[in-house]
Amino acid sequence: MLRDRIVVILILIPIGVGLLLAGGVWYAGCVALLLCMAAWEYARLFSKPEVHIPPGIVAVGVAALIILRWGYGFDHMGIALTGIIFLSVIWFLIRYERGNEKHSASAMGITLGGTLYLGWFSAYFISLRQLPYGLWWTMACLAAVGLTDSMAFLVGKRWGKHPLTRYISPNKTWEGFFGGWVGATLGGWAIGWIFQIAASPASSITPLGGLVLGFMIGLLSPLGDLTISMMKREAAQKDSGDFFPGHGGILDRIDSWIIMAVVGYYVVNNLIPILHW
Repeated sequence: MLRDRIVVILILIPIGVGLLLAGGVWYAGCVALLLCMAAWEYARLFSKPEVHIPPGIVAVGVAALIILRWGYGFDHMGIALTGIIFLSVIWFLIRYERGNEKHSASAMGITLGGTLYLGWFSAYFISLRQLPYGLWWTMACLAAVGLTDSMAFLVGKRWGKHPLTRYISPNKTWEGFFGGWVGATLGGWAIGWIFQIAASPASSITPLGGLVLGFMIGLLSPLGDLTISMMKREAAQKDSGDFFPGHGGILDRIDSWIIMAVVGYYVVNNLIPILHW
């Protein structure tokens, strides 16, 4: 099990770094493909004999939101969301009328919820990468969320006594949460200092900016983990899938990243410029 996890990590890191460096259509296409596969896991997670979640609608909706964000930024997102909602409404009305699905209203809500959560939030991977010095900021965000997860695990395993949640993920502790938060904050400061030198002393990346970024990601990214854990609890599944040996499914690996992308974008684009006035 441990060997499988290490092998997967060693394979994924250079691929991920290469795509980040490439940017453009390669990066956007990979993000869209990865999230389409995550959408398929999501649909399978909630599908039951009496409730069918169409993976195609979720995947197409997620891909559309990500590709449109790459091509047009935040323009045309309103019409894309409107189209996704109309498509879902028509699909489930037809299924209900044909007698194929007596829980169509619930299925429609789950379908739209997954499409918006995975598609809208994950599109911020594109927006973050397209910011000035977006390559460095995206790597800083990924490093910060990695520190959050690693330090939360290590501190929680060693000193954790007080459960963070009673039902969603009882193995997580407040001690682990604060360990991850502090680790991301201090690590963010170090990352900002290193990346400022690597990118350019004149860049927007600074130790203070890295500290604030780490602080916010350490505080909020665990919400992604808890959200996917809540979904798996309701679906009575341990993992969202088995795509990565020893790691579970794609959703299991990117749960915190989804929130990270949103937080990272708004911190870098809206908060950090204020700090440098």
